[in-house]
Formats: sequence, C-alpha cells, structure tokens
Amino acid sequence: MNKLSNNSSGNIPFPIIINILLFTFYFLISSVTPYVADDFRYKLNPLNFEFSFKTIPEIFNFQIWHYFNWGGRIVAHTFVQLFLVPTKLYFNIFNAIIQTLLINTIFFYAFNRVPSRTKKDASLLLFINLLLFLGFYKYTGMSIYLTSTINYTWMHLFTLLYFVPHWNYFINGQDSEYRYIFLFLGIIIGCTNEHVFIAQLFFFIVILILNKRFIINSLPKFYYHSFSGIVLGGLVLILSPGNIIRANTTKFKLTFSSIIDYIIYDLTWVINYIKPFWLIIIPLYTFYYFFYKPNFQIKSSHIFILLIGIISSAAISISPSYHSGTNLFLYICMITFVLSLIKPSLLPDIFLHTMLIFSILLFLYLYSNHCNINEYFKRTENSILLQKENGNEHILVKKINIQTNRLISYYAIETDSSLPRNKNISRYYKIKSIRSGDQ
Repeated sequence: MNKLSNNSSGNIPFPIIINILLFTFYFLISSVTPYVADDFRYKLNPLNFEFSFKTIPEIFNFQIWHYFNWGGRIVAHTFVQLFLVPTKLYFNIFNAIIQTLLINTIFFYAFNRVPSRTKKDASLLLFINLLLFLGFYKYTGMSIYLTSTINYTWMHLFTLLYFVPHWNYFINGQDSEYRYIFLFLGIIIGCTNEHVFIAQLFFFIVILILNKRFIINSLPKFYYHSFSGIVLGGLVLILSPGNIIRANTTKFKLTFSSIIDYIIYDLTWVINYIKPFWLIIIPLYTFYYFFYKPNFQIKSSHIFILLIGIISSAAISISPSYHSGTNLFLYICMITFVLSLIKPSLLPDIFLHTMLIFSILLFLYLYSNHCNINEYFKRTENSILLQKENGNEHILVKKINIQTNRLISYYAIETDSSLPRNKNISRYYKIKSIRSGDQ
C-alpha cells in the first residue's frame, strides 16, 4: 500500500484492483458455502451435477406447478433451478460478478457516475460492501446462499440496472431508441419481487404526474414501453394462484391491525435491526462535516430514490409473511441516499487503508466460519448416505456447533423432522425423515 500511495492515482486503476478483490471476496466465501434450506427443495437432480437438456422441461414444468401452488416469482426461481443443476462452481463465479456489480451500481446511483481511477472512489466501493455486511442483519443469507441470494440481490440488481437508462434520461437527458427492448425486459423486471414491483409502479406513476403538471418537460421515448412491461410482469407476479394458497397456509388475514403491526415492525427494523449502520454513519458523517465542512446539499433525485425504497418496504404490509431480508431493497436505497451526501474528493487517502483493513478482517471472519459450515455439511452428508446404505431411513444427525449472529447465517437441520425444510432434505436424499440431535 505504501508503494501504491507514492504513485500518482491516475496511473493506478484503484477501482479495478478493488473490484478484483471484491470478486475474490465473494467467490472464495461462496466456494466454501454448501447447499442449504430451500436449495434442497428446488434442486431437481439430487446428488447429481450433470447438466442435461432433459432438465429444461423439468424446470419449466416445476415453474408451472410452483406458479399455481406457491408463488409467482418465475424469473427468480428459474434462475435458481438452472444454477442448481450443475456444480455450484458456476453459481459461485456468477454470484461474485453480480455482487461486485451491485456495489458498483449503488456507487453509480449515489454519484451519477462510475468509479474513477482514484483511491477515494476505490475506498467507497469497500465502504459500500462493509455497510451491506455490517449494517444489514445476516447479509450473508442474501449474498452467499444460492436460493435467497438469487431471489433478492440478483433480482434487486436486475431492477437497478433496468432503471439506469431512466435515471440517465431524467438526470443527464440521455434517451434511447430501443423501446421494444424495454417492453420485453420490463416484463421480466416486473416479475422479480412483489414489493419491488409496487415501488416500480410508484416510480412510473410519479413521473407521469410530474410530466402532466409540467414539473418535468417530457418523457423518454421508452417510457410507455417500460411502464407497460413492468405492469404486465407485475400482474403475472401478483396474480399467481399460488400466492393465495401460500397466504392460506400462514392463516394470513389482511386487516388494519396487521398493517399497523407491520409498520411497527418496520420502524423497529430501521432503528434496531440495522443499528450498526447508524453506529457507523452518524459518527463518521459528524466527523466528515465538522472537519471538511462541505456544502451540504440534498438532491431531489436521491430523495426520490429513498422514497422508492420506503414504498417498497411499506408494500410488504399487505404480504402474508415478512422477515428482515425483505427490507434489503430499502436498505440499498438508504445506502445510496447516505452516500450521495458526501463528496468523494474530500475523503482522506487513509480512508482506503482503513477500509482495506476492515474488509480483510471481515473476510477472514466470514471465510473461517463458512469453512466450518462446509466441513459440517460434508460430515453430515456422509453420515446420511452411510445410514441410508445401512437401511436406516429415519436419519439422526449431529447438531452443528456454531454461533449464528448478524454476520453468520446458517439454516441447520432442525430437531423436528416434520418441519418443511427437514422434509425437503429428506426428499433430496430419498429417505423418510431427518432430524438433528445430540449423538
């Protein structure tokens, strides 16, 4: 780092170096992360990693069944099942690319540009990654584990990338002639996540209202194509018969009381669940504004981004189930808004060194724990196959000895064999039941 510091920033592609490090960060951790939870349910070729074209019709048929019996996330679950067919190596590579691209996309929305060849921009890429892991509760579940990662960070990135041309139009006046591509891609993007679809709908309606009231002069050529695509994709997602069946299994009833309960939960989430985010941001920004005294400026475009995130989170109040993971889109919008309040050029060079040190410590902690999880998985799978070979179809496996926390997430085999995830594992290994316990 001393050699890098002594060179001109313009001669060293710092963001490229950092992006390579981020790719390596995610790839190595994913490489020691086994299948878990819903991965066992959606993998159509258990204990087999050979890709065959006959699997494609099976995936298609499963999506039809899933749509009518559980939910409408066709896009996400198609990707999930495609990446579950071959060895997990392919997912590890693609996921590392996507997580790195997500961090760069957040940077783009915050500063309206891609990272330049400076240490300051490079340090912010690391800072975004740290905020994701340290601030968001169990972000590993949203960025490392296959099914949940594709359902959330992959789908959120697809949405953010889809709206880049819209952002470029309203911020920089750049239009596009490829209108019908926006219609086709809009159908896909609208069919990713229910709460994000509501936020997308909010975006288009607000833009249309602003245009009608002459606050903005014109709409891009691809506006109505995008709007139509998003609506069509969202309707496919929302109108899935499986959504009703899923809601009935949770005995969900949409009432005024249930909405209030969610709002209370959401406020608790903002204050308590992401408390480390505030513990990092508040003192850091206080120091920044006290010593560097930049011109404080909040852009209306970034307020709009934050509002879109809030709408996506509020939409979950009408959902039959929710958990902290569903707030990820709001959290990404919050990071984007907070970053937009600083000027990268004012950051001290030591900020990069600090971010590197914390990133290395984070990597070592995550990697060592995921290695333990992977070793446990291998031992458990060997035990399951051995007991099955000996004629035992009611399997008992040893509990994992690991302390989960906001950084370490793992859905271990439960002690109750009747739970859905245990049943999925039983189906995967073609046994009658499985549970964990003391041996």
